[in-house]
Amino acid sequence: MTPSTEQLLAIARHYWPASVSDADEPGPELSRLFKRFGEALQGLGQWHGFLDHLRTLFPGFSIGDGTGPTRCSFRCIVYPAMGFPMPPIPWAVVGCMSILAPVFTVYGITFEYEGRKRRAAQLHLTPLPGPMEETARIVARELGARYQVSELPRGVAATPVPVVVDSTQPPQTTLFDALFDSDPTNIP
Repeated sequence: MTPSTEQLLAIARHYWPASVSDADEPGPELSRLFKRFGEALQGLGQWHGFLDHLRTLFPGFSIGDGTGPTRCSFRCIVYPAMGFPMPPIPWAVVGCMSILAPVFTVYGITFEYEGRKRRAAQLHLTPLPGPMEETARIVARELGARYQVSELPRGVAATPVPVVVDSTQPPQTTLFDALFDSDPTNIP
């Protein structure tokens, strides 16, 4: 069951500071966030098993792990190519499962290149263009089934929240930033 918007706002306020001055020094919110991230890392083996499962569902694709200490979600990245070095790819699908609430989101990113160097990335929410849509549907289905988490509706994800997440400050901060990632196009 998806938590209510009010519950999600309370979760965001519990883990993120309300002002930039509060964010400068690790206060109680960030201490709780770091503790929660440490607890979530105990499930990293299960997450890696999930990534292996995705590899069986997407032959010919590369599956990456975008989970990191500055994110508040486990992130899987599905690239429509394989190889080393990876050829320039036109798009990727990212699945994010929050470590703070039982919710997930899936989005797409398209890329522009100068030669082989990635120059720009553009975020795409539903509906996703072209072949990203089916990839996103499969990732969403598998996240929900494996972890019993609910997809966060786009309208709820866009709800402003009065907290500072990394360099995103109110009134720009949304539940998407607080529960998943404040820099969603920054992927390896």
